[in-house]
This record gives sequence, structure tokens and C-alpha cells, in this order.
Amino acid sequence: MKSCKITALIFSIFLFIFFIYGNTAAQAQTSNSASAMKIIKAEGCLSCHTINGSGGSVGPSLSKEGTKGHSIHWLKVQIADPNKHFSGSIMPQFNLEPAQLEEVAQYLKSLK
Repeated sequence: MKSCKITALIFSIFLFIFFIYGNTAAQAQTSNSASAMKIIKAEGCLSCHTINGSGGSVGPSLSKEGTKGHSIHWLKVQIADPNKHFSGSIMPQFNLEPAQLEEVAQYLKSLK
């Protein structure tokens, strides 16, 4: 009987920690997504690319970028200097601050 109470207590603590951590992670991802989208919009990326139904069609859709297997490093290089991956690319170079570049790459990697 005593072991059942201990198991129930441990399970309750686990659920509490999971609830707190899960909510914090979801809030952080939502915040990062909003911040990354702000950068993406400010830089004019949606003039050529589509994300979740919004944007242009000159460049490829980025809506499922996270499923393509590109690393964060690959995405950062693609944003900063697209000609390194695709010689003659019409995509312009974007001179983002390192933190902005990381944020946008992380966001794109999360799109599934």
C-alpha cells in the first residue's frame, strides 16, 4: 500500500514538472516563431517565398522546410549567401545579425 502512495506521488510530481516544462517550451517556441516571422517580413522574404499560405511564389515554399533535412548551418548559409549552394541564384544575400540569422534558421527548421 505504501509503495502505491509513493508511486502516485512520484507520478504526480512528474506530471507537474511535465506541465510546467511543456508550457514553457510551447511559449518559447511561439515567441521565437513570432520574432522570426517579424524578421522574415521585415526582410521581404515573403515577396518570393510562401510560409503557411502567405507570400509569393518566385522562390520555393518554406512551409515544410524542416522536413527537407537541411541543417541549421545549411539554412544560415542559404540565407546569408545563397550562391554558395546554388550558383547563379536570384535570391539576394541577407546581412542579418548573427542572432537574427540563428533565429530565422531555427524557425525554418521547425516548419513541418
